[in-house]
Amino acid sequence: MNFTFAAIDIGVTVEEKAQMLQEVKNVPDQMHHYNEFRGCRMIGIYNGGGRLGGRVPGIDTKEGKFEYTLAGKECPTIQKVCEEKIFPFMNPAGRVTILRTEPGCGLNIHLDSTLKEVRTRQHKFRLVLNGNIEKLFFMDSKGNRVYVPKHYDCYSMDGSHPHSIDPGKEEKITLCVGAPWHGEDNEIYQHLIDDALFKMKVSRPTDIPLEWLDPFFVVKKH
Repeated sequence: MNFTFAAIDIGVTVEEKAQMLQEVKNVPDQMHHYNEFRGCRMIGIYNGGGRLGGRVPGIDTKEGKFEYTLAGKECPTIQKVCEEKIFPFMNPAGRVTILRTEPGCGLNIHLDSTLKEVRTRQHKFRLVLNGNIEKLFFMDSKGNRVYVPKHYDCYSMDGSHPHSIDPGKEEKITLCVGAPWHGEDNEIYQHLIDDALFKMKVSRPTDIPLEWLDPFFVVKKH
């Protein structure tokens, strides 16, 4: 399980991807929220409490009864793919969120973890529904951007490794699954990683600038 990026095949069909993309595009704007830290719009699909919107102090959507949000309930194909092809390799099932990055815009370099969680297992699952896959990069120990191949739209990655995406000509739309799932031991998941179509391990930066860390967790820590 020692990787930065691992392309996996969970059996999502071309037809399912097209239907999922259309479902996302049909979600009303009022069900989106903007995440300033990452620099993109988001849609909560499945989480503790079935909540839409950004983070609220005192409310942890990694906990409680997990439910589909109002947006998630409007996406039957996404629900089906989650229940049949994603959640079976997760223990526990993670929060599901859609990230939408506008054409001509990239993401801010960031970690999807706290500083304390670096070098612990912090896997995140991603399924790219639209946009350039090869715009995703990880920062290495020398400050270089290491890009992923363009062929793999379904992958697991180390969320505690600094990463981002460069601007693209198309809108980037990605289904993301994370905490409370971190890549815990699961027989199906182990087979997926063992049979990965492509893996890479990127050296890790020694210093992590404060701006790469989610201020929600930095403030919470203090």
